[in-house]
Amino acid sequence: MEPKKILITGGAGFLGRHLSRTMAQEGHQIKIIDLKNNPEFETVIADIQDTQAMKKELAGIDVVFHLASLIEAGESVKFPQKFVDVNVSGTVSVLEAMRANNVKTFLFSSSAAIYGEPQRTPIFEDDRTIPINPYGMTKLAMEALVSSYVASHGMTGVALRYFNLYGPEENHEPETHAIPRFIKQIHEDQEVTVWGQGQHQRDFIHVRDVVSAHVSALQLCFDQPHMYHYMNLSTQQPCSVLELIHLIEKVMDKKAQITHHPDRPGDPLVLVADASKARNVLHWESKVSLEEGLRETVKYFIDTWK
Repeated sequence: MEPKKILITGGAGFLGRHLSRTMAQEGHQIKIIDLKNNPEFETVIADIQDTQAMKKELAGIDVVFHLASLIEAGESVKFPQKFVDVNVSGTVSVLEAMRANNVKTFLFSSSAAIYGEPQRTPIFEDDRTIPINPYGMTKLAMEALVSSYVASHGMTGVALRYFNLYGPEENHEPETHAIPRFIKQIHEDQEVTVWGQGQHQRDFIHVRDVVSAHVSALQLCFDQPHMYHYMNLSTQQPCSVLELIHLIEKVMDKKAQITHHPDRPGDPLVLVADASKARNVLHWESKVSLEEGLRETVKYFIDTWK
């Protein structure tokens, strides 16, 4: 593939930093739009909802990776309008700026949250989508927007539906994601908070695997243009919350002080996907085992805290 001019919204975030580095190593020219700076690449500090700014910054761009969005499902229940503004209206703003600049290729972060409470597991891409929180609803709406722009304006769109993404450099404020939270709680001898009995099963996928899927998805855009593609990214190896904590204990050589709290409403017991579509269409599968990924992640956090 010839080098492309790639714009990454949310490129200063967790996935954005990893993706920018890999795309640069692949020979592409990188530009980032975010509300905070990525010191490694040219970063434009702008809000994706500012369509005029987007129109200006998308001039001369070949490909957009749209990672910018609000991601905290619990927050979306409290502040649905904010999630609609950033995730849905922000996506319209970026798509309109692409249309104005004749940029045809759009890849973005969708989510397992679009499925809601699954009727069966593993979940297949064409299973029913009934989100159970406004965050999942916005991701489903974003998918519908992209597919409609592909149909109406001859674009190429890819929705990658991640399950539980983790890895080094995952720093959210406040941290709500299980793996960084557990590592910190164990490191600092705090209570490790578990909702329910710890039997909830999740599909934890390492950031390096997700980035490699984005590289393959970009190639897919040029091999099969003018189409809307959507697929699950998962390891197909679910792990319960208690199993996860025991693995982190093993890696850190330290005991966790687990406390159980009542189940959270709207928290599916098993959330695991079938990833055969990504295997067949992208020739992709996850390579990083959970233990290997946890070792890397724990090392990153311990080094950072030192």
